[in-house]
Amino acid sequence: MNLTRIWVVFFCFTVFCSMNAFADQSEALEMQAEFQKIDANNDGSIIPEEMQAYQARRFKELDSDKNGLIDAREMKADKTGMFKNADKNKDKIITQQESSLTFKEYFDAMDSNGDAFVSEKEFKDYNPVVIKF
Repeated sequence: MNLTRIWVVFFCFTVFCSMNAFADQSEALEMQAEFQKIDANNDGSIIPEEMQAYQARRFKELDSDKNGLIDAREMKADKTGMFKNADKNKDKIITQQESSLTFKEYFDAMDSNGDAFVSEKEFKDYNPVVIKF
């Protein structure tokens, strides 16, 4: 009986460890893919202009009614949380200007060494969870 319990515990532990390893690898690949979406010129770093272009694309994607604003309903489609702090005046509507300012702040926060480039390492270090768009 004890041997059976030991095998069950061992099996569960092995499955759990395998799943965690797979999840970590999967998240790393997703993070790398997201970085590559932002790094338009594929030089291995993100510059402010690439971040602003990315912000503009994301804003357009979230603005489903194409009125130039992101409202609370449209905000629900943002799986990244990147826009949640964009509503600077707390009116539950995000303007393009608020969005641009937030992404500039986000870029500056990721650029840990202040060189005006965000490396893939800085991107990964700042984003502990995968951002999916």
